Amino acid sequence: MWCETLPFGDVVAAGPALAARRVDLLLAVRPWQVADARDAVARLRAGGVYVALWPMIADGDGRWASVASCEPFVRFADELVGAVPCDEVAIDLEPPKPQLEKLRAGHFAWTARRHFGDARDRLARAIAGWRARGVARVTTAVMPMLAAELAGDWMQRLLGTPTALPVDRHSVMAYTSLYEGWSRTRTRAWVDRGRAELLLAATARLARLRFGDRAGLSLGCVGTGAFGDEPCYRDPGELARDAAIARRAGIAELSLFDLGGVVRRGPVDAWLDAL
Repeated sequence: MWCETLPFGDVVAAGPALAARRVDLLLAVRPWQVADARDAVARLRAGGVYVALWPMIADGDGRWASVASCEPFVRFADELVGAVPCDEVAIDLEPPKPQLEKLRAGHFAWTARRHFGDARDRLARAIAGWRARGVARVTTAVMPMLAAELAGDWMQRLLGTPTALPVDRHSVMAYTSLYEGWSRTRTRAWVDRGRAELLLAATARLARLRFGDRAGLSLGCVGTGAFGDEPCYRDPGELARDAAIARRAGIAELSLFDLGGVVRRGPVDAWLDAL
């Protein structure tokens, strides 16, 4: 379960519901939250919750991990791993937020940077360092179009998000609510709910082809995230359908964005049971 938008105190309060269903937590931590995160993660783990740290740097530095933000991301992730004991580190591989905003507005933005190979190698070294410090597992979240990159690394280079990393899982962001909601124009919706489900099934199959047993899927959205206006599921029934589609495609590990939306919209049990 991804968690980006919920205060740490509320995350801790939701811990028993997560532990009861053995739902893992992938907790976003910003540079100014490290001290508070240390206490929250300790309390969650003491309560039986598996916790992955999701390092998220300042928006001005790129917010997510990419070629453009590699150095500030690794510096912060190293600091975070050193300060907050955890079970896993989750690397969110996306172009810098300003460039994604341009793409959302329909303006093509070439997001790749020089030194793609250097950034990939830097991330690989960082991952080895985290493992040496006791992190049992490292995973990524990747954009859905990368599931279709079945040969070469041209799409990774275009987006500036290297995925050829020594990680345990690549979770492809297959958000049907975004497939549907962000396809709407003033005159029509190009992708309705039925077509969004077909896209989810195709994404899941491509993810299996692209990443094999390391393929996972991130489903959503239940609540808004970085952009503040992400289209969301109508109800837990849509999530349950998505989870079933993903599992029929052979995807065993599913994540949901976002715990903040689950808690705010409720009932928490209905959303967790659907997942």
